[in-house]
This record gives sequence, structure tokens and C-alpha cells, in this order.
Amino acid sequence: MDGGANGVKTLRAFKDSNEYFITILDDNQTKARKFKHIRDERRYKYGNAELVDCQIELLDSKDLGFIYECRAVIVKWNNGRKSVLVTDIPPDLLDASEITKKYFDRWPMQEKQFRDAKSGVNIHRIVGYGKKVENYDKMDEKHRELCEKIAQLKSRLKAPLAEIEVIEEELVDLYRKERTLRERSNIIEGKRVLDEADSNELEHCEARINKCLRQQKAIEKKDNDAFKRLKKYLKEEKRIRGKDKVYRIDTELDQIMTCFKMSFINLCSLFLTKCMGHERFELQTLFESIFQLGGEAVVDDERERIGLEMNPKEPELMGKLNKGLSILNTMDIHDLDDRFVTFDV
Repeated sequence: MDGGANGVKTLRAFKDSNEYFITILDDNQTKARKFKHIRDERRYKYGNAELVDCQIELLDSKDLGFIYECRAVIVKWNNGRKSVLVTDIPPDLLDASEITKKYFDRWPMQEKQFRDAKSGVNIHRIVGYGKKVENYDKMDEKHRELCEKIAQLKSRLKAPLAEIEVIEEELVDLYRKERTLRERSNIIEGKRVLDEADSNELEHCEARINKCLRQQKAIEKKDNDAFKRLKKYLKEEKRIRGKDKVYRIDTELDQIMTCFKMSFINLCSLFLTKCMGHERFELQTLFESIFQLGGEAVVDDERERIGLEMNPKEPELMGKLNKGLSILNTMDIHDLDDRFVTFDV
């Protein structure tokens, strides 16, 4: 499922279903406090990433206080990005690599039909792309300016940032303690079940965390505009980091080759319409069943006769092709040397 369809209410509906789900979470759904039972990182078998298998607790906004617990896979891509997948598929059925592959494989299989349709004559690829790497000076300059702005803001906010750093150090220990207590609990019918001592300790820990977060917000509120700009610049810097290189594209070569490809498609369409009685074939079928037929050509000064070898495994298609070539021979086709071209099977 897409990220837009993964409300907790929707995920809960799979409880009594015979089907499984895999979906991706938005950034605002992946706060560190929600994860527990975090396992060691494993290398992604099918790509450049590290995977972390764990459990996640999600709150149902439609049912106040309801806790939904399920499996999560944190995908840490080598380019610095992070994705979080959630699923109800048990680990003994699919490991983290298989979960990740299943989700991201759906894009070419379900949502790239147009690209697949163009791939028959390779017009989904840009000719001349990726041949030469060049410096992207504008992006490099933008990144440098952002870094300067970030440095200036950090210098200006040196005192409040130091206070926030102290609070964050305290939060690290509190988050670790909170996770340990949550891991001791069980989620039954959306409610946390924990013994009284641990329950009281968890409440106390959460109260201290909330107090620290309020203190942090109070510090940021004193320089609200500056902190907003700092967060904005940090987010933008992370987005454009490493984008100072681009591939040069030979657009003229791509346009020329695209003209040839589209001309070929039009000729195929003309052949199927005029000669094959509006038959419908995929380009791959045309290549495999017709264009790759063997044969020989006999050429003299006035005529070029092309004889194709019939494929005995496809007699019906060969019959249609024979009729189509008969019609094609009436179209007065000539080659570049003005020789009359005829076809037969």
C-alpha cells in the first residue's frame, strides 16, 4: 500500500484477513520512541542499504488510546535517506530483505506500465545520457551558501543550542529506559499490559521525557524564527548534499534516435493496419515471430526479392504473414537504389 493509505484503522482491518500488508510510513510517523525490540543491522541482499528489523507502536487517531503493534523494517540507504516499512508478515515467512524487495518491486510491476510499453523500442531510455559527469556549479554554490547560513545561525544560537544539547543528552538515557520498559509490556486489544511497578516507572519516565521536551520547546520559542530557519536550512542542506555532479545529456543525439524509433513504430503500425487486417501484436511478438525470421535476399539491378523462411511452429501466424506480405508487395516499395522490393514466405 502507498503511504497515503496506511492509517492504523486500515492496518487493523487485516487482523482477521487471509492477506498480508506491506506499507511505508511518512517521516512524521517514524519517531525513534515508537520502535522497540530493535535487532542488529543486516545488509540488504538486493541493494545498497542496511536493514533493521524491529517492532513499532502506532496510535490509532480514530480510537483514542488504542495502540497498534506490528513489525517494522528500517531501511537505511547508502545515499543517506531512510525508509520505514511496516508489515504483518512474520519473520519466519519473509526476512527483512524480502520485505523490502517485495515493497519496492511493486513500482515497476504495478505503476510503470507506460514505461514498459515504451521499452519495446527502447524509447524509455535517453540516448547519450550518463556518458559524461560534469560539475553542477549552481548546486555547489547553493550548498555552500546554505552551509554559511547554517553556520551563522548556529553561531547566533550558540547559547540556546548548548542548553538544548544538554536536554538531548538527558533524553537519550530516558528514551533508552522507556524502550526497555515498553519491551517488557504486551499489547493486548490495543492496551498496554504491564505489571504495576514497571507501569509506574514507565509513567514516571514518560513524564520526565515530556518535561524535557517542553523545556526544549520553551528554549526554541525565545528565538522561534531563527530556529525555524535553522531547521529549514538543515533539511534543505540534507536534500541537496552530494548533488554537485550531474550527467551531461546529448539532447540532439537523443532527438535524432527518437525520430528513428518513432518512425519504426509508425511503420509497424502501418504494416499491422494495412497488411495484417488490423491485427494487434506487441512489439516484442513482432520481433520474435516475424522480424527475426531467417531467409535470403536475391538482388539484381532492378529488383530485390526477400524470401523469408516459414516457422513451422506457428502455421496460423505464417498464413496471416503470407497474406500480409502479398498486400505489402502491392505498395510499390523501392529501396534507396530505386530497386523494386518484394517479399514472400
